Amino acid sequence: MKKTEKISFSTINEKLNKKIYPTKFITGVSTQVLFVWKNESLIPLYKPVEKGWNKYSLVDILWIGIIEELKKFGFTNEKIISIKNQLLVIDEIIENEQDKGEEIEILNLAIIEIFKSANPIYIIIDENGNTQVLNAYAIIDKMQANKLTNHIILNLNQLIKLNIEALYEEPSLDEFKGLSKDELQVLLILRSENFESVKIIKKGGEIDTIESTEIVSNGERILNILKGHDYQHIEIKQARGKIVQIKRTIKERT
Repeated sequence: MKKTEKISFSTINEKLNKKIYPTKFITGVSTQVLFVWKNESLIPLYKPVEKGWNKYSLVDILWIGIIEELKKFGFTNEKIISIKNQLLVIDEIIENEQDKGEEIEILNLAIIEIFKSANPIYIIIDENGNTQVLNAYAIIDKMQANKLTNHIILNLNQLIKLNIEALYEEPSLDEFKGLSKDELQVLLILRSENFESVKIIKKGGEIDTIESTEIVSNGERILNILKGHDYQHIEIKQARGKIVQIKRTIKERT
């Protein structure tokens, strides 16, 4: 158990786990690979609530980036699933000895700590898949006590920057707390170079609909594009028998 300053961890944790982001927010992994990983139980990080899961939370997106790194080091699916389960172990945050603590997954707690302080945090994994999430001081302590076996180190700060960079660049946790899930989604859309325009419709002072127009890669299969969203307008331009541009407008109710 950890004692730390008072902060609404559960509110931030809920936003981190909210599945609102389509596959366009995932970099470096194709939809085909995601489909395979889903069948192999590598994703999602948490069991989907609804059948036909096709949206991701910010933690899911980060976990996909972690899988990429683990694959580079040759970890088997069995060990990756074991690592996933270890990162989902619940930790209890105690704000006051008289209060009941908040229960948060180890990985989520590390993400919040990075947003809060920007201190470096690392995922330490040995050859058997035994996993620890440690800051630099804890790593040094274990090294001095000769308690570290051969291992790899994943820099969680760097993985966050690579996979959910828009949130990483928020200057403080207070500003992150102030953003609704819809505002976070708009922020990520605006930071994407593929989008031509974004239209936001508000009702009662709240975001009701996000309408975004993006240029889709010509290499993307039409069938995959059609499956990407329930409500979309697709425009295809051809020249000399070849597709030169695919543009789609997506409407998402919040």
